[in-house]
Amino acid sequence: MTSVSFSTSFSTLVPAGGLLPAGPAGDAPALLRAVAGAAPAVLAAGPSDGVPFVDTALRLVLLTALAVVAGSGLVRVLADAPGRAERVVAGVAALVAVSAAVAAVTRSGAGISGWTLLLLLATVAVPALLAGPRPVLAVAPALVVTGLLAIQLAGTPSAPWFALDAGYAVVGALAAGAALHLATATDPAPRVARVRIVGIAAGTVAVVLAAVRVALTGPFSLTDLHGTGYGRAVLVTVLAPAAVAALLAVQAWVTRRATAGTRSDGVRAAELRDRLRTPVVLAALAAVGAATLPAALPSPAPGATPGQALLRSVDLGAGPLTLAVSPMRPGPNLVQLTGGGVEVTGPDARMPAGHGGDPGAPAGYAVRVGDRAVPFTARTEVRGGWALVDLPAGTSSITLTAGGLTRSVPVDVGTERTAPAGATGPDAPECLSATVGRIVAGGDATVGNCPSEALDPADAGALRGIVRALGGQGAPGLAIAGDASPRSRAAADVVRAEAAAAGLPVRPAAGPQDALLVVSGWQLAATTVRDTARAALTTPTALGGTYLAPWLLTGGVLGQSPGTLLPLDFGPQEPAPQRYVRLLAAVAPGSAPSLSGLRAWAATSGETYADPVPSLYAAAPVDVPMTADTDGGHHGSPNEAAWFPGGAVVRIGSALDTGPGTPAGPTP
Repeated sequence: MTSVSFSTSFSTLVPAGGLLPAGPAGDAPALLRAVAGAAPAVLAAGPSDGVPFVDTALRLVLLTALAVVAGSGLVRVLADAPGRAERVVAGVAALVAVSAAVAAVTRSGAGISGWTLLLLLATVAVPALLAGPRPVLAVAPALVVTGLLAIQLAGTPSAPWFALDAGYAVVGALAAGAALHLATATDPAPRVARVRIVGIAAGTVAVVLAAVRVALTGPFSLTDLHGTGYGRAVLVTVLAPAAVAALLAVQAWVTRRATAGTRSDGVRAAELRDRLRTPVVLAALAAVGAATLPAALPSPAPGATPGQALLRSVDLGAGPLTLAVSPMRPGPNLVQLTGGGVEVTGPDARMPAGHGGDPGAPAGYAVRVGDRAVPFTARTEVRGGWALVDLPAGTSSITLTAGGLTRSVPVDVGTERTAPAGATGPDAPECLSATVGRIVAGGDATVGNCPSEALDPADAGALRGIVRALGGQGAPGLAIAGDASPRSRAAADVVRAEAAAAGLPVRPAAGPQDALLVVSGWQLAATTVRDTARAALTTPTALGGTYLAPWLLTGGVLGQSPGTLLPLDFGPQEPAPQRYVRLLAAVAPGSAPSLSGLRAWAATSGETYADPVPSLYAAAPVDVPMTADTDGGHHGSPNEAAWFPGGAVVRIGSALDTGPGTPAGPTP
C-alpha cells in the first residue's frame, strides 16, 4: 500500500534485480531527485493511474495470486489435508503468478535474477507439496513466498510504513488461505474451527493495520476517500478484511447454533455456510488486490489547512491539472487552474490540448460552491483559468466541473476571517506565486504578506539605477505607470526622487522620445505594455524605451511587447533560477515562474542566486522555440515553464549604479 509516486517508465517499477513490477521507485519523481531540494508531495491527482494500466494490472494479478499461494501453504499448520478443489485452486494461482512474474520481467527488459528464480521455484513448490503425502511441508516455501509478497507490497525495508504494509501482506495471505480452505473443506471437518479463528483474527488485524495506515498517510478527508482512485482503493483495504472477519464470525455462530439445535437447524445452517463461502473468498481477494493499487496511484494530497494555500492536482477528464486555492479563509478566495495547455477565453474554458479529444471543444470549466457556479476566466497577465469565489465559514469542499465531469476537492477555511491584503485583489496571482515558491522549496504554505504590500530594497536600488542610467544617456523625459498598491506608490516615490536628483523631467504621459517606466502590478503592467506597443505602431510613443520594474519579470507581461527592458540582479538562465523553474514545473505544472516566487523559493531553501548589483536585461520574442522537455530536446513548441515562453531575456548592459546619493550611472 506504499503511497509513493512512480515514474511512468515500467523499468523503474522493477527493482535492480528485476524481480517484480512493484515496490517504490522513490519518494519523488525522477526530475525532483535530479535537482537540489526535492519538493514535498503536495499534489494528488484524481482517479487516473500514476503508471500504465498494463503495469498496474500485472502487479494486481501477480500479488493477488501470490497471496493465494502463500496462504494455502501457511494454513497447513492448523488445517487438514487439502481437498482436490483446494489443490486445483492453489495450482492455478501458482501458474498465474509465475506467468505474471515472467511477463513483468520480460516487459521491464530485465533478466531473470536470483530473486526472481527463488520466487518462481517457491511458488511452484507450494502446490506441488500440497499434492504430496505430507502437505504440511508446503509451509516452508509458503513462508518464502509470503516474505517476497511482503517486500513487494510494502516496498523497501527503509520505507516509512514498511511494517504496516508488510504486516498487511502477511495477514492478507493468511486470510486468503483460510478463506480458500473453508470454501473447499467439508464442514464440520476436523480443525476447521481453528482455521476459521485464524481467518477472523487475520481479517481483524488487517482492518487495524489498514485503518492506521489511512489515519497516518491519508486520504485526509471523506471527499478524497470516496472521490479519488487512491481513496477508493484504501477504503477497500479496510472494508474487505472487515467483511472477511464478519462473515467468518457469522459462520462460527451458525455452526454453534446448528450443533445445539435440531436436525432441521443443522440443514439450514449448512445452507447458510455454503452461501457465505464464496463471499468470504471474494472479500479476501479484494483485500489483497486493493492493497496492490495505491502504489500505482497518485498519493493523496495533504488535508487543507485554514490560512494555507491549497495546491494539488485534479483530473477533469483530459489529464492532470494543477489547482490552487488562496488564501483559504472565509470570504473571497482566488482559485487557479493550470496545466495541460488549459486555454480560457472569457467565461468558457477550452479542453487542454494534447490529451485527446477536440482541443477546441468548449469544456465549461467552472468551480461550484453550494448552488453557485463561477466560471474560470482568463487574465491577461498570467496563464490558466481564474475564478474568485466566496467560501463561507464551514465550507468543506468545492466542486470543479468540465463539461459533464465533476471533481470534488476538500477545503477548510476555518473561522478566522483576516486575510493578507492583496491576496484576492489585482495582485493576487503574484501573491499566490510567492506562496507556491515556498511550497516548491518544502516550506510553509501559509499565505503571508503579499509582495505588492512593500517595496523590496533590492527593487528600490534597481529602479534608482534605471533612472540614473536614463539621466546619464540624456533622456528627454520619463513617464511613470503605477497603480494604487503600496509597492507601486513607494516605487513611484523612489523614481521621482531620483529623477529630480538627475534633472530628468517626469511627465504625466510618455512623449514620443520619452522613456516609460512601469512600476505597477502584473495586471496593469500587462495592459500598459500592450497599449504602448500598439500605439507605437501608428504614432511615435516612448521611443526612449519601455522599462519594467524587476517584479514584472513574468511571461504574461513580457509577451505584450516586441521589446522591453528591466533591471535584474540575476540571469534567468543561471543554475539556481533554472532549478526553481524545473521544480515549479514538476510540482505545479502550468504555473509561471516569477521573481516573487524565486525569492520565496530561495529564502526557504537557502539558495543564493542574486548578484550584488543589478544589470540591464532586454526581453523580446525569439523565433527559435524553447522546448518544454526536461532533457533539453527541441520539438518546435515554446517552453511554457520558461521565464518568457517563446522569448528570451538577455543581459545587454553593465552593472547599474544603485547606491543612494551617488551620481548617475552607466548608460544602457
